[in-house]
Amino acid sequence: MRLAGLLGVFAVAASGVSVTVLPRPPFPGPAAAPAAPHRLVLVSSHYLATGNLENDTITAPAGSFHGLPGQLTFFTANRAFDIYGKDGGTGRYLVGRQKSGNAVYAFDFKNYAWPPRIKPGEREFVYEQPVWAQEAGRTLYVETAHSTYAASSYGRNGYVTAIDLATKRAEWRSPALVANANSFLVTKHHLVTGYGFTKEPDYLYLLDRATGKVVDRLALPSAPEKITWQQGLIRVRTYDHLVTVRLKGA
Repeated sequence: MRLAGLLGVFAVAASGVSVTVLPRPPFPGPAAAPAAPHRLVLVSSHYLATGNLENDTITAPAGSFHGLPGQLTFFTANRAFDIYGKDGGTGRYLVGRQKSGNAVYAFDFKNYAWPPRIKPGEREFVYEQPVWAQEAGRTLYVETAHSTYAASSYGRNGYVTAIDLATKRAEWRSPALVANANSFLVTKHHLVTGYGFTKEPDYLYLLDRATGKVVDRLALPSAPEKITWQQGLIRVRTYDHLVTVRLKGA
């Protein structure tokens, strides 16, 4: 492990927080298309010219990404998170911290990294690492994904896992291909996630917060990158569009 990964482990150990190694999870396939009635309602969709991508009026989720090589740090409303690995593409440790800097918990996702089947010659591209996390109540929701075509892992990519912070055990894992955006939202009853990739279907997903099952999905014009709230609506910055969505009965 390189310097950043070692620093992460040492930092957690120094704080007195033990690292929980999560057992090998299931790798369920993609979900069938959900039946109506629909909960995600398209309000607007606007094309963003290349020069306007950084001025699209959508604010990055509560902070920015930074850190040493092999370390990724991001901030949510109630927690700071660090992802450590040997480099930026092989994150393994997810550390949740207080805003003051003290570690609260740490998980090792090494058993989540490799899908059960890998297309020949594609192994270097299919390492599934933590991408985004949010804590709500006593549950930690974690997105894990690789950044190449779903076919490279035979469709076993883009998951959300719910972890009970009291027991340090996974409560559920979503179907595949529901989450590879740089963020997701947590509401009272749902998670709003997004998945897409070049030449693959691009969707916004609504997951049941209690079970991880797909409640609804909405087609997007291109792959989702950021999902945020803005004035009570869901704003999705895709590769080249700004999409506004209303969630019925949030």
